[in-house]
Amino acid sequence: MMKHGEKKRNTMNTKITSHFHRLTFIYVASASAFLVLLAMDRVGIVRTVLKAIPVSTLLFLVLRDMQGFARICLAGALTGSVCGDILLDLPYASVFVFGLAAFLIGHLFYAVLFFRYAKSPDGFGKATVVGLVIFAGVMVWIFRDITPTLFGPVVLYIVVIITMSIGAFLVPAENRLLFMGALLFIASDVVLAVNKFLFVIPYGRVINISLYFIAQFIIIMAARTIWAERGEEGAHQRY
Repeated sequence: MMKHGEKKRNTMNTKITSHFHRLTFIYVASASAFLVLLAMDRVGIVRTVLKAIPVSTLLFLVLRDMQGFARICLAGALTGSVCGDILLDLPYASVFVFGLAAFLIGHLFYAVLFFRYAKSPDGFGKATVVGLVIFAGVMVWIFRDITPTLFGPVVLYIVVIITMSIGAFLVPAENRLLFMGALLFIASDVVLAVNKFLFVIPYGRVINISLYFIAQFIIIMAARTIWAERGEEGAHQRY
């Protein structure tokens, strides 16, 4: 017969897995609903709330499943992102800088976590880091002619997100999912910036936000797996 303790653990694991699947469904459903409204150019409180729900579900997962330093940093990153989601969906051009600042704070939390566990790169790693730095320089040059009041914040944002991506690359892991999520985040922001400052990309906002939702999901799933596997900071893998 199965021992009572083992049966209880199996029941708990089943409930946790089911809960995770429900949250994933909420993530996908709310993200999809927002993207439909965005493609239809429907604005309003409903769309803004829908935009905030996906990353809020990731924040819930982090607060539920993780502890210690990793929990603090991931929660800080996601809180900044949720604030940025709301601010950038408001129909007021004046709040763009505040939305940018919210995401910048989120990237700083990610960067602090990643660099705490980063390892020195090898030859290929050094080349990748150099490539990211060069890419940052190219982006700064491309957007050099935007409004002067926005150029400084945009340059700072580029520096921070590239720094975060370098940190993601340097975190030891069995795969590169964390780095892939960071690259998708960069791609999302490039589409946003080009669409806003240079030229209109067909369905640019839909592409931008789609990449963003995918990036956030990959980063958090990868981060939870990495810290759960190591057993650091009391993190627990729950799915």
